[in-house]
Amino acid sequence: MTDPKKRQKRPESKPATRRAAKQGPKPKAGDPEVTDTKATEPTSAPVVAAGPVAVHVDAGDVKVVVAPPGRAGIDRRLYRLINGLPHTTTTDRYVSVLSDLGEGLGWVAAGIALGILGGSKGRRAGAATAVASLAATYVVQVRVKPLFRRVRPFVNREARVVGIRPADHSFPSGHTASSFAAATALGFFYPRAAPLAYGLATAVGVSRVHLGVHFPSDAAVGGVIGIGIGTFSAWVFKKRAN
Repeated sequence: MTDPKKRQKRPESKPATRRAAKQGPKPKAGDPEVTDTKATEPTSAPVVAAGPVAVHVDAGDVKVVVAPPGRAGIDRRLYRLINGLPHTTTTDRYVSVLSDLGEGLGWVAAGIALGILGGSKGRRAGAATAVASLAATYVVQVRVKPLFRRVRPFVNREARVVGIRPADHSFPSGHTASSFAAATALGFFYPRAAPLAYGLATAVGVSRVHLGVHFPSDAAVGGVIGIGIGTFSAWVFKKRAN
């Protein structure tokens, strides 16, 4: 017969302990590297991974995740530098207005004014500018952002955010894409105005970082997309005039 005391000494919790050790500790919501508190990101292992980009397939749904920049990376350091520039009530107000106009409203208004005051060439340039700005906004917001799932800089991170905290993904910047698309289209018709237009577009991209809603790489990629869309828009309207 088995001694009852020996039976009591048998550890019953070892299997559970082993399982817990394999799973590892659950991440805390306050951890600065936890970026998905609502569990909307893929839970499966990536099928393809290259640098910060990973491709997941969840139940037949393909999801491309662009990881936030590393803590010591130049993107994160540049973000802290720009976002950490002095904030005052007055400067934040002007930077917010610049950012809002860069989303498309300001460029469309400029295109309409150019079409009214600029004659035949102005009408083509204004139309190309407005179409480029709106097209870039649509492409980035509706087609690109849902595919590349990068969280905003302020998600579980220390960031100074001014104004609304957007609920959509961060990569790339739609405001910057819209601004560079309009600046490119405008520059094709008025080359002398290109430096000013690109300067304004760059200021919009920097404003998005200063307001705490985008990483610098979001703005950079948005600018590249915008240049491509603006070039195509200007080519279409110039071709129609010939």
